[in-house]
Amino acid sequence: MMRSIALTLAFLLVTACGDANPPVGPALIVYASEDDPANLLPLFTRFTADTGIPIEPKWGDSGSNTDAVIAKQGTPADVLIASEIADIVRAADRGALRPITSDLLANVRNELKDPDSMWVSLSQRPTVIAVSPKSDKQVNDDYEALGQVSYQGKLCLSSIRNSVNQSLLARLIDDLGIKPAERVVRGWVRNLVLPTFATEEELVVALASGDCQTGILSASANSVGLKVSGSAPAYFEVTAMGVGRHAGNADSAQRMIDWVIANNALEGLAESSAKNVGIIGRRNEEALLLAERAGFR
Repeated sequence: MMRSIALTLAFLLVTACGDANPPVGPALIVYASEDDPANLLPLFTRFTADTGIPIEPKWGDSGSNTDAVIAKQGTPADVLIASEIADIVRAADRGALRPITSDLLANVRNELKDPDSMWVSLSQRPTVIAVSPKSDKQVNDDYEALGQVSYQGKLCLSSIRNSVNQSLLARLIDDLGIKPAERVVRGWVRNLVLPTFATEEELVVALASGDCQTGILSASANSVGLKVSGSAPAYFEVTAMGVGRHAGNADSAQRMIDWVIANNALEGLAESSAKNVGIIGRRNEEALLLAERAGFR
């Protein structure tokens, strides 16, 4: 799959450069999440078409890519794009990123960027409570309600290994406190009708078929148009980007950040709380420990 993505990107970038600006300087080395090529490929192509700067992507798992950048393994990253906010926060905390120098960063809301200008949110994916079309239950509850006895035998979840659940637990900890959040999650576990699914896609299939009545998932995974709650707080998964500390092409990397902000390529900027999204990353370890205590696998 990665070979196919790389070949597709190479074709797109050559085509873009042929139609617009010729290549300018060396390729920008971008460590990018293999989970999100459908959104990143068009963004890379547009950037190259507008600027003439070619991109050489290093596709990989968000966590593995971040580990490589921190450990200075392989080709130094000019830009790191992490599909999990915990990874970009970790890269910043470990000194693997350099400050973004763009004047345009001032145009980005404070909750969507690092206070020290080490990273900026690229996109947000809302988390939703979804209901099976086979269920007649009204969609008007929040995450805390899913732990109540009225949902016993009606709830399904995907694994805590999925970033959507880690992000959600981190936000619940920050909003409610550790003990109240743990009580909520223990309630979820008691109410499960089936063991947690390995993937969100499997959860969506179970909801669509009626095997599960209610579930929590990323809005981007809702491929079959399941009903969603309008009462749940606006929580998000976050993809973010930053400039590598050891970037060999730092000027072009900074230019890419400029371009993303100037072209309104920051996606999913729906109104949420005024809290900085970095909280999700900084509470990730607490979220995983809470899940382990509560039996959320």
